[in-house]
Amino acid sequence: MRSIIPFFENTKDNSHCFQACLKMVLKFYFPGKNYSYRLLDKITNHKKGMWTWQGEALLFLSKIGFEIVNIENLDYKRFATRGETYLKSIWSKEIFDLQDKYSNLKREQQIARKLIKNKNISIINKETNIRDMEDYFKKDFLLIVSVNPCVFSGEKCYWSHSVVITEIGQKYIKFHDPGLPGIENRRVNRKLFIKAMSKPWKEDTNLIALKLNIKNPKKIHL
Repeated sequence: MRSIIPFFENTKDNSHCFQACLKMVLKFYFPGKNYSYRLLDKITNHKKGMWTWQGEALLFLSKIGFEIVNIENLDYKRFATRGETYLKSIWSKEIFDLQDKYSNLKREQQIARKLIKNKNISIINKETNIRDMEDYFKKDFLLIVSVNPCVFSGEKCYWSHSVVITEIGQKYIKFHDPGLPGIENRRVNRKLFIKAMSKPWKEDTNLIALKLNIKNPKKIHL
């Protein structure tokens, strides 16, 4: 179990789950550095009351020496060229409307154009699954996974939420859930976790695998 991964809780406005996960990853690799949410907002281009897409953060992580794999059922090349028209073709109206409300889709399209040109970021266009998690976990990557937390509470709703995996068992998954409320090493049934990360409960499936290149770390300029 990767219990040594530091745990951080979401902020009071409950809109910084991805930033909290990023804080955990950065603190794991750079324990002597402090990453405030103000700084993480800058790194991720987060705006108050809005959701965070991972593109800006991945570009930042690539600059400081991370090996990055992003598995997502989103074709960034098509998104870069077709924008919202493409998103409407792959998402239900409900999901698109929520993403449109809580995201700056035009800005994300611009970031997508940078991502597809970045040779340090491996973008795999497919629906992620538990086998992907297991494969990269065994290779010592830290994993940020997108889930629908409504599944864990038994509610029929949709939300996009990020967690950091700490253990993958045969019958359960453990993860740092930034909340709110935050739960360190939260344990849930394996089948329930798979449901929370998969269609139709999570149309925008996503796994981010991160590992610092120890042989060639780069200086952080912030």
